[in-house]
Amino acid sequence: MRLPYLVAGGLFALSRAIGSDRLRVVAKPLLMPLLSLQIGRLPRADRAIAVTGLGGAWIGDLMLLRDDRLLPAAFAFAANHAACLTLLRRRGAKFHPRQVLARALPVAIAARLAGDRLPLVVVYGGMVAAVSALAADPQLRGRGLGLGGNLFLLSDSLILVRTIVASAGTTSVAVDRILDSSAAVTYAGAQQLLIEGLRTD
Repeated sequence: MRLPYLVAGGLFALSRAIGSDRLRVVAKPLLMPLLSLQIGRLPRADRAIAVTGLGGAWIGDLMLLRDDRLLPAAFAFAANHAACLTLLRRRGAKFHPRQVLARALPVAIAARLAGDRLPLVVVYGGMVAAVSALAADPQLRGRGLGLGGNLFLLSDSLILVRTIVASAGTTSVAVDRILDSSAAVTYAGAQQLLIEGLRTD
């Protein structure tokens, strides 16, 4: 069931690399519906939470098809992160000081650069960092969850860098496309790894 999602993810990343809005509008909205086809492999008690989380991510994806909807998109993605945190806790994951501190640093740097987006970066960035830290619990090692959480943090960090660079007027088409495609690849990979790692079979 992974192949359709991976194809859509590849097309989404390609759309960002070549600057094709037409391809992006087709590929990006397919990601979460295709990923939801894998939810059947989660325990029955977890499926409603997973659907809610992917639903939030899907709404966020749709909102980000327009550049002026970053704030409402962040609220939608917060549902995705809340679902991940809940499911990770159900797997027995716990926060460890080293993991938390390691992820607090990029959030602190982002907050310093955020300007008028400081509340968004602190709250939303904190949720992303929390998912990454919880997924890195050593007892979950070998399931891909740690990598998935780290990729999500990296993806959102790249989006922030892209936004800051663009607002500073110091960017170029090549840099924009590298940042956009890198954010797309890490985002698609993170979602797949997290859903796959949450299976109990």
